[in-house]
Amino acid sequence: MKKYVWLPLILMAVFGLAATPTKAQSTGVRADVPFDFIVGDRTLPAGKISVHAASTSNAGPLSITNYDKGQSTFRMSQLLRGPSTTEQGKLVFHKYGNQYFLAEVWVPGYQTLEVAKSKGERAIEREIKLSKNSKLELVSVLADMQ
Repeated sequence: MKKYVWLPLILMAVFGLAATPTKAQSTGVRADVPFDFIVGDRTLPAGKISVHAASTSNAGPLSITNYDKGQSTFRMSQLLRGPSTTEQGKLVFHKYGNQYFLAEVWVPGYQTLEVAKSKGERAIEREIKLSKNSKLELVSVLADMQ
């Protein structure tokens, strides 16, 4: 009977220790984005945006949330080649005409994450290469660590 008294305490300790590392690995940034933008096949409205990466050490899913409207989406990311870590948090968007696509997530103290391009963005890029009047613009929005 005394064996069963300790079992719940041991299980709670094991599950508590197992949950701690995953919480510490999740990191992200938040920013006030003043325009609607596209992530994958979803358009998120302007507002307070939070981007969380499950891991910033390699490719993985990003969770992008608009807190004002309660909308969220997921998109895969990979490490962007370049400096080993970034100092300033920011979200970088590719702008084609009046459309914005989330392209990069800069989390202070970590390597920059590149957001996987959607079919729609790749199609626009092909059109731009054929047209000599259009070009890609980069738009950055400063972000705070979350």
